[in-house]
Amino acid sequence: MWRHFRWLPVVLLLGCLDGFAPAGAIPLTPPAVYREWWTEIERCAGLWGDFDRVEWYEVPGSTYSCPAHEGQCDGWWRSPHTIYMAQSRLYDRQLAEHEMLHDLLQRGDHPLVFQACGV
Repeated sequence: MWRHFRWLPVVLLLGCLDGFAPAGAIPLTPPAVYREWWTEIERCAGLWGDFDRVEWYEVPGSTYSCPAHEGQCDGWWRSPHTIYMAQSRLYDRQLAEHEMLHDLLQRGDHPLVFQACGV
């Protein structure tokens, strides 16, 4: 009977992996300036959310294969509160605020508020 369960630890471990995460993504403690940028994008958009609910990830390089669509990304928001940032773009304010705005809106498309806020 136990032989049927020998693969259980592997199956459980695989179930914990994020199959949609970009290759090489590692957890990121967001730079302190991100809180300032969050406040600014909240003010611009007239929306408020909890910065601390966002899970941040750093992805090696300047772009990465984007799981959301064919092509390359330098930033990507994934519902409900996950943001992936390319390593070389971590301090790109416009990109970070763009992904933050996706989180505040809880949507992946780009309504006019993106243009209005310059992101």
